[in-house]
Amino acid sequence: MVRLERVRKSYGRGPDAIRAADEVTLAVRPGEFVVITGPSGSGKTTLLNLIGGMTRPDAGTILVAGHDLASLSDAALSLLRGQSIGFVFQFSSMLPTLTALENTRLPLMLQGLDDETAGRALLDKVGLGGREHAYAHELSAGQQRRVGLARALDAGPKLLLCDEPTGDLDPETEAAIMDLLVAANHNGATVVMTTHNQGLRAYGSRALNISMGRVQDV
Repeated sequence: MVRLERVRKSYGRGPDAIRAADEVTLAVRPGEFVVITGPSGSGKTTLLNLIGGMTRPDAGTILVAGHDLASLSDAALSLLRGQSIGFVFQFSSMLPTLTALENTRLPLMLQGLDDETAGRALLDKVGLGGREHAYAHELSAGQQRRVGLARALDAGPKLLLCDEPTGDLDPETEAAIMDLLVAANHNGATVVMTTHNQGLRAYGSRALNISMGRVQDV
């Protein structure tokens, strides 16, 4: 599903440059649930952005679902993300002018597709049945995170990239979000999740640690 070969990514130049990905070689098999732990600034978000084609590497090769990302145009990358990759972000990514249902349906709407029934079913699945017409300011942080997860699942992605999806949530909401990710994994999605919470390793099938841009098995 995912393969990185000697991937490097730095920010800045000279001796003060920050190497967010330092010769990263990594393979993620289809169906895995990989949990990557590490402190703030260790390179977790950069790694997910590289896998998702949101950031181009300085060197190295990245293969996702059989595609060499370096060979894809921006349009082709967008198409790959829309069809095969779901993103769950650390903070709410709801568009404030759209309802929960409209936010959920947005990826398919952008592809010229739409299925309101499926969107409603997903919101019900993440515990937001009856809140379809609520806006971001009417939802708690945990509820907004659930909308983001519903949107990520809307197109049936083969790969879910989750960047600190439970950060700053209460333990009950954290457990609910993790249960939803486990369910998505059991339904066929490959999951790669970053977190600073080492206790969440137990949810995954494989645990990695990242420090100063270097990735190692735990």
